[in-house]
Amino acid sequence: MAITKDKKKELLKQYVEDLKNAGSTYIVNQSGISVDVSTKIRKEMKLTDAKFNVLRKRLFLRAVEEAGLEKVDLESLQWATVAIFAKNEDFTPLKIISKYSKWFEKAGEKSSFGFLGWWTEKKWQDGTYVSELANIPSKEELLSKFIYLLKYPVQSFACVLDQVAKKQG
Repeated sequence: MAITKDKKKELLKQYVEDLKNAGSTYIVNQSGISVDVSTKIRKEMKLTDAKFNVLRKRLFLRAVEEAGLEKVDLESLQWATVAIFAKNEDFTPLKIISKYSKWFEKAGEKSSFGFLGWWTEKKWQDGTYVSELANIPSKEELLSKFIYLLKYPVQSFACVLDQVAKKQG
């Protein structure tokens, strides 16, 4: 669908503004995502103070140049490409995309997400690095695992003492 020159200028300006204001910008390929699911993802992103935006690729690449970020090849942006503009350098948006990606696999749907990369401090990191970051447990998960590791030996020792007391008494 063709858009007017004025609309293109407005989009370019918006992309540059979003790139400059974002702490991190994640680039994701999407394939076969329904409008319902896309709306759910947008709502979740909004709660984490991130913006989920389907891109006009050539305009976006021009905005990347204007924003002073490291360039990306147009060939790497396949299918429908989405930018996630996160206000801070939080990995919560990655976790949301990863959650839906796993959900698609479980449901046997043809829909999918693929991490292309991200910009942080004006440097580009590739998609494999980003997908590894998406699978790192959250701070709460790590703390609960740590507490369990501290509690387990004491709990086991208490169980052993309880069994010894039952045998002797």
